Amino acid sequence: IILLSACKQDNKDVFFTNHPQLETLKNAYDEAPDATKANELLRALHSVLGSGVIEDGQMISFLEYGYEVATDQNMTSRRANFLFPLIKEDFENSNNADRIFELYGIMKKMKKDNVAIVLGHGLKRAYPSYDKLSEIDISLPEGIENIDAYIMDLGTRIFDNPDKTGINRASSLKYVDACEAYALVFPKSESTPEYLFKAAEVAKSLRTFPKSLSLYDWIIDGYPAYEKTATALFLKGFIIENNLGDEEKAREVYNEFLQKYPDHELADDIAFLIENLGKSDEEILELIEQRSQQAKQEELQ
Repeated sequence: IILLSACKQDNKDVFFTNHPQLETLKNAYDEAPDATKANELLRALHSVLGSGVIEDGQMISFLEYGYEVATDQNMTSRRANFLFPLIKEDFENSNNADRIFELYGIMKKMKKDNVAIVLGHGLKRAYPSYDKLSEIDISLPEGIENIDAYIMDLGTRIFDNPDKTGINRASSLKYVDACEAYALVFPKSESTPEYLFKAAEVAKSLRTFPKSLSLYDWIIDGYPAYEKTATALFLKGFIIENNLGDEEKAREVYNEFLQKYPDHELADDIAFLIENLGKSDEEILELIEQRSQQAKQEELQ
């Protein structure tokens, strides 16, 4: 109890020094810890987490605190929302197997069976000595032994009964979720960045652009040596420019690309995009035509 109290005091010091809004909401929640105040606090915490202004070394503490509040209030989906990134950000934690097992149970409860299957089999493969594997064996469906084959099968179903986007939305969402679950359990697998890249492409086809961006960021931050990481960075900028309409943010991403990959085959194209940010498609096509004509004249000379 003394240790828990000390941890909570440390959490307060970590969390709220530079976030007065969170301190106000936490105080209100401490005085009356009901679901309404918990939701307000957790929404604000999510906002801070997504803002990118968290101080160095505080991400894990923020996620642990959010998970603690969501657990106290028995908020199943919110628990998952904090637990998933907590596992990702703190994978070396000695309690990681317990966290994955906990997430497995939450996914079963939320009826996200495809995610639970990947987490369950992944837990068995990654932690063969884990003491709760017998509980997983009881609840996993029969006939699935190879996770990679299972995910590949989900991938083939993307094109069954396609809608106007050219793919099946329900099957596509299951595939994206399964790829994320694989990356969560096996962050060091050679297959992981490829699964994340494919999932990002599917999410882009579904026009779920925030999901695509989060997956591209996962690749960019976690797998700098992956052969498609540069492409992921370019596609991130392209989505921000063309689908989200944030030209200044796109410019930042494109410039980051040129700094990291000045000799990449896409570098000239990205320099052209930077030069013409904000111009209409017609203006850009006209410029491309002018460049083409100029190139032909130079060849004749």
